[in-house]
Amino acid sequence: MDLRGLECFLAVADHGSVSRAAAHLHMTQPPLTVRLQSLERELGVELLVRHSKGVELTAAGRLLAERARRLFAELAQTREMVRAVGLGTRGRLSVAVGHTVSPRLLARLTGSPRLGPDVDVALTDVSDADVIERVHRREAHAGLLHLPPVEPGQARHAGGRARGLEVAVVARDRLAVVLPERHPAAGFDRVDLATLADDRVVVADAVGEGLAAHVRTAWSSASKASATHHEAGSVAHALALVEAGAGVTLVPMEHTALVWPGLVPRPLRQHTGVVETAVCWRPDEDSPVLRRFLRGALSTPEPDVLGPALGRHEPDATGE
Repeated sequence: MDLRGLECFLAVADHGSVSRAAAHLHMTQPPLTVRLQSLERELGVELLVRHSKGVELTAAGRLLAERARRLFAELAQTREMVRAVGLGTRGRLSVAVGHTVSPRLLARLTGSPRLGPDVDVALTDVSDADVIERVHRREAHAGLLHLPPVEPGQARHAGGRARGLEVAVVARDRLAVVLPERHPAAGFDRVDLATLADDRVVVADAVGEGLAAHVRTAWSSASKASATHHEAGSVAHALALVEAGAGVTLVPMEHTALVWPGLVPRPLRQHTGVVETAVCWRPDEDSPVLRRFLRGALSTPEPDVLGPALGRHEPDATGE
């Protein structure tokens, strides 16, 4: 049975007349009659009873009409599902997320307006090093992490782990300081790091080496390289230590919207390097959902694809 023959049969069943069905299908009666006769010959049963007022379905015809309607409904659903999968509006997206990446940025990148309600998103919170490894091992379609600072005149470098991956910046942010609300500098509009006491809270390198490097550079520029510090296992833990009186901490400005009562975020008086959040992915990953995610993630005011140190590694003449 071909689909066109079933479509013609259903039109006749729905309209109760060959002539009205032919008009609905934008065809003449003779070829429609041929279609119906061919279907009856193929099945070896009578499907329609012709009379002066039109046609009626036989028992076999009623069963075929019921099953055909179900078939066409499933075909329509399948057509929409296949189209949605191909367009990336249906499926699954797994993202390995560095511990220091802002939850608010995640919401913007993975929310329904971008990906659609039929995309299941799986987020895994890991260290920066594990972000790269999980994408390499195809345990995640993409990864998000903070990139380390770059000295003027130097090429960006993130080590051999990023070889073979595409990497691009999706967000840029400045550092801010978070202090206890009772801190003397909490009333200032901007805070000079050089005026702060020695105690500070930092996120450990093993947790987020990209952000940790930015924080070290900022403190070093403020002549605070040898200050006492406490290590935290996440940005949230760093904020908890600040509230507990362990010192102050530096975080990307994006995180300051999540600061709770008892803490005060303030911008810095001195210039610090811009903290870049990057997305990485395998260039041979063929997921339509990933492609849709990347189109949205890279539609930033200044999308910035990074240089060859982080880009795809092309083999040389020796194949290495």
